Amino acid sequence: MRKALIVGAVVLIQCVAASGQSPDKLEGRWAGTVDGLQGKQNAVATFKKDGDKYAGSISGLRPGMEASLKDIKVDGDKVTAKSEVESPQGNIVINYNFVVQGESLKGKGEVDFGGQTYGFDFDLKRGGEMPAGTPGGQQAQQQPPPRREVPQPQQKQSINYFVGQWNFNWIGRESPLGPAPREGTTTFTLRSDGKSLDAKTVGKSDDKAFTESAVITFDEAAKMMTFSERLANGIQVQSTGDWRSPISIRFTIEPIKVKGQTLLLKRIISIVAGHSFTVTEELSENGGTFVRLGSAIYTRVAASK
Repeated sequence: MRKALIVGAVVLIQCVAASGQSPDKLEGRWAGTVDGLQGKQNAVATFKKDGDKYAGSISGLRPGMEASLKDIKVDGDKVTAKSEVESPQGNIVINYNFVVQGESLKGKGEVDFGGQTYGFDFDLKRGGEMPAGTPGGQQAQQQPPPRREVPQPQQKQSINYFVGQWNFNWIGRESPLGPAPREGTTTFTLRSDGKSLDAKTVGKSDDKAFTESAVITFDEAAKMMTFSERLANGIQVQSTGDWRSPISIRFTIEPIKVKGQTLLLKRIISIVAGHSFTVTEELSENGGTFVRLGSAIYTRVAASK
């Protein structure tokens, strides 16, 4: 009887080894989807155990990008981790909370930006070969296949992208161009020519209300925009935006004269998704070094039904 039990245990161990499965509940490759700002995307998470610690990586938050996972902790079925990714506004920390149950790994990634929290829902299944060198995994015997280029979702360069109402939260420092921080709503209205917009901003800073306005034109063939802005303090800002890249608009801004000072402004609009874009600005005063002025995230206001 005892001999039969030993033989059975050996057979079971051999079956597990042959199947390529790891005895650790988390270690391995998990593939599925993530649903976030850019809609549902493919996602892959990989975990490797070294002693009592884990290392790993995750993809899917931005097409073609893979981020290292840090501070991976397992408590029963609960898994927590962090990753850090670069953005035009600086490095952003993403916190993950997963639940692993059998062949399923589900959970959420959250990032806090500009006082707002954005979530990404993961739905992953165990699958694929174990990373080379892990227990039960296959050692790499040949060169890995070329990395597949993943097309990045892109918004069409069209002035209609902006039409509607957008809430914004601008975080930065005060300057001759205006107070900070500030928040409010910008409404873009298409003019009758179909090629230009009127923009009106209503907001507040330190509980003080302000309004700003702008006229925006777009040359669809050249993918170039012109902005004529009137700030809350009466300052006029003239700029040209290059929208040849579908994911960002880079501005050339005319020097601004304010009370004997000469201000140079840099601005980039990053097109995040159909319902979100960000603005990053840097400022140089009287020929000095450009320093970060501030950044904002704009979120489209859903049309009422």
